[in-house]
Amino acid sequence: MSNHFYHLLATWLPLKDEANWVLGAVIHTRGSVYRKTGALMLLSDAGHQLGLLSGGCIESDLLLQARKVIALSKSRRIVYDAADDSNIAWRLGIGCGGAAEVLLHPCSVHNEFLQLPAVLTCLQQQQACHFKLQIDAAQASLTPCARVFSQRQHGSLQLDVDASSGDKKILSTLINPLPHLLILGSGVDVIPLCQLALVLGWRVTLADQRLNSAKRDNFPAGVTALNFSAAELPNDLLQQIDGVVIAHHNLRLDAAAVAALQTRELTSPYIGLLGPAKRKADVLAAAGLSEAQLRYDVAGPMGLALGGDLPESIALSVLAECHAKIFGSSAVPLSAVALSEAAVQSCDTTGADAPHFSTSMRASL
Repeated sequence: MSNHFYHLLATWLPLKDEANWVLGAVIHTRGSVYRKTGALMLLSDAGHQLGLLSGGCIESDLLLQARKVIALSKSRRIVYDAADDSNIAWRLGIGCGGAAEVLLHPCSVHNEFLQLPAVLTCLQQQQACHFKLQIDAAQASLTPCARVFSQRQHGSLQLDVDASSGDKKILSTLINPLPHLLILGSGVDVIPLCQLALVLGWRVTLADQRLNSAKRDNFPAGVTALNFSAAELPNDLLQQIDGVVIAHHNLRLDAAAVAALQTRELTSPYIGLLGPAKRKADVLAAAGLSEAQLRYDVAGPMGLALGGDLPESIALSVLAECHAKIFGSSAVPLSAVALSEAAVQSCDTTGADAPHFSTSMRASL
């Protein structure tokens, strides 16, 4: 199961009345940690653990803490600090070296399940929401909003100013729906592309006017398959799309798809085109378009230079580029990013201290 919050909620909803539940949230971090502020998971007294707040290091202890929350009907805040040899994190053998504070709130009918059913409804409609979780009371609210995928987007602690009920400290986090990939074409070479996108937890729609039941049976059950050309796709579907792969293995159909997409209202998706640069030039010529006339950029050849020439390697290459575009990443190696950040830090002469966890934040276990 994907760890995207949509999939966690879809798994949780039919189980919500079969056990007592706790929502876990990372509300503050320091240093190197696996999940950042705003990460969410669900735990129950029946042993369910839906999601992760670490790389798997603290989840067993979180389940124990969640059972205490349920037994006492009282929220808890726990700090896991790998640098403190007196902290539970030290005994758990956490290797990241950082610290994280986790908030555990009861999640039940008495607090409307912290609005999680409403969050799922938003996500099912391919709509994002700002989720606001109160820190000092087991209450939550949400506001639907446009989806915004950006690199390493996290939640933040804020002060919610309310003249009628007083100011409240909240965790505010943007919860996006699943990225939605549209594949135009139904060749066997895009089967691994569908499979890998589903492993990532994405929505996948396949559209090809040549699609028949025999071809459909080649694709995973989680793929929505449509016997449509690009020009026939409805506007409401296209406005949900975050990435497009054009792979008809037919220059005329690819050209028609490129031309059709350029006339529609899209949300600046990644668009990748099968084949080398020369084929892209031929497709654009057949579509009657020049590079300068494109409303939406078309990557051709699509993908990152990862090496490999089999469909599985090509799928990884294409999805890596698509993922980077959707989430606003440069797709450069993380080792290069780390070197760049180290260079910036070495030039920083402000001498500012790193943030600390206060003594009051260290909840007893």
